[in-house]
Amino acid sequence: MPMIEFAFKHKLIKLQSDNYLDCSFFDNISFIYYLMVELSYLFGQFCIFADIYYNIMKIIFINTLRILMILVIMISCGVAYVVYEDTLADWWIPVGVALIIVIATIPFYKGWIWLTTMDNKVINCCCHLVCVGAISCVLFLGGNYWFADSASTHEEKVMVQKKYIETHKKTRRVGRHRYVSDGVRKEYYLQVAFENGNVETLHVSPSTYNKTKTGRPKILTLQKGLFGLPVITKGL
Repeated sequence: MPMIEFAFKHKLIKLQSDNYLDCSFFDNISFIYYLMVELSYLFGQFCIFADIYYNIMKIIFINTLRILMILVIMISCGVAYVVYEDTLADWWIPVGVALIIVIATIPFYKGWIWLTTMDNKVINCCCHLVCVGAISCVLFLGGNYWFADSASTHEEKVMVQKKYIETHKKTRRVGRHRYVSDGVRKEYYLQVAFENGNVETLHVSPSTYNKTKTGRPKILTLQKGLFGLPVITKGL
């Protein structure tokens, strides 16, 4: 860099003098050469900066995708659980459908390397199982529920065989690895028998639980889901 600065200063002094026409052809070529060197250096610095900026943005983008993917999995599991409570089907049906989709797409397990940051086959297969399984399950149950046939709406009388409450302790974090009791959480259930003899346990709201009497009939509104699984649209 000192040589380049010297060349610029030397040329500028000559141009500013009254005898700038005395500049030799060699001086002009030297000035152009050192100017090109300077521009090349600046371009190289720009490329280095652009590469660093690209790598930083790439890391931020990938980490953001990882966080979003984790949120999608958590939300999918929660939504699938809520929808399943209003679906009259054995648990193994949505789980079986999800497993079939997982097995059918297992050859693409390497596509999860961006999430696991590892090239380990077992870890990527487990990641594929969790991610694809959760999304497949919520799509199956959600599609069956949200796209149910409204023309198939009908009411069905069920007999309430039993009602009960499950109590779960709630905890609150007050420090690192330290939790204290924070009351209890109650969940309300009805065990009902359908006209075809099937017995189902339904998760209901506190108001529905309080209004329902054991040994008395209850009316539920049902619809046929998109994939043939009946869903409860009213009565819980």
